[in-house]
Amino acid sequence: MKKITNYKLQVTRIAFCLLLSAFCLIANAQTNESFILSAEDVQKNELKITPELEKMVVKEINNMPESYLSTIYGINKKQLENLHLGKPIPWYKIVNEKLEPVFAPNVHRLAEGKTLSLRFTNKWNVPVMSAGEPLVFVFVGITESEYTFMGIRPLAPGTENPTKHIYNYEHKDWLIGAFEATPSGFGLDFLIIKKEDKDIFVEIYDEATGEYFKNEYGSGELITLLTDLFAKIKAKQSRYYDFVADKSELILTPELTELLRMRVFDHIESWPDEHLLHFGITNRPKLENLHPGKPVPRYSIVNENLTFTGRWDVPVMADGEPFYTSTVKLEDNGQYSYAGGGTANYEVLNYKDKDLLIGYLNIGRTGYLIIRKDNKDIFVKFDIEATGEVLKTEYSLSELINLLKK
Repeated sequence: MKKITNYKLQVTRIAFCLLLSAFCLIANAQTNESFILSAEDVQKNELKITPELEKMVVKEINNMPESYLSTIYGINKKQLENLHLGKPIPWYKIVNEKLEPVFAPNVHRLAEGKTLSLRFTNKWNVPVMSAGEPLVFVFVGITESEYTFMGIRPLAPGTENPTKHIYNYEHKDWLIGAFEATPSGFGLDFLIIKKEDKDIFVEIYDEATGEYFKNEYGSGELITLLTDLFAKIKAKQSRYYDFVADKSELILTPELTELLRMRVFDHIESWPDEHLLHFGITNRPKLENLHPGKPVPRYSIVNENLTFTGRWDVPVMADGEPFYTSTVKLEDNGQYSYAGGGTANYEVLNYKDKDLLIGYLNIGRTGYLIIRKDNKDIFVKFDIEATGEVLKTEYSLSELINLLKK
């Protein structure tokens, strides 16, 4: 990730009248006790596009391999000559009372009668433009007083790039945010607009009709919609988990290695030297033989059962050392896709019993290594949000489930 340092943060709050409407949203939402979408904690922030911010993002895009931008996003070389940024859209997520995100992979957190909220993610979806035409959304985040480039918003395999549709939306000037009702990291589900002094949620794409921006919902209607949507997600997720249940071993075939080369290795090789330093790479010759390491399956606990999620973390190796982690997903059509990546967790990958590692388990903001010791599955806690340090605390599955019930 790329940061702008020593620059005064320019984030302003939208007028107090918008906050008043948020309280109206709370009152409307509480009419449905089975699904309460509280706007109490929603923060509406405006990101100012400064010359420094624009320069940083444009530089990051231009440093990416042309083949990667062309193959995945349909961006050609000529379009890269005149890049600039459009209006940022604040990005929100749905959280439960514990402030845990409610996503498609963990919709079991949606308990009946529990309050849900929209929370600002400290990120914006920013359209990258070329000669006035939108090309792709990028993530820009904020940490303390620094702006951070967080990469291009990925696209789900075989899906259309929605950037142009969103940018050309007839009510785009009313936009105050966006969120994903089924967050996958691939695309936006709903826009939030201010219309006639009310917060309106606009579904970006209707899969049933193939139309954009057809459906608008008030808070009460959105609650009903999301209740049905989550029920469908749960059913789909259950079918998916059944499909992948016996497929937790990932074989690095030539085709899968080629996918990683195109989506990850080529991208890494295009990084400037200063960016490589963030990942511990001090000389480029180390990049001459990038290769994937041992895939580690990811698990979740669903209905008190350890469940394979259909994803693996695959470390990217340089000179035999991991420095980056890519995620591979098994799609429900049997094909593999690249599902993102980030800095390798050195403490985890160099854990003293790493040879016994058989999986990762994430529960909210806490992660566990799953190791096979003496023919038993042991869960070793480590702190994802803070240092990533692997702790000495070990649990059996039953002990862990009892702990979670408290």
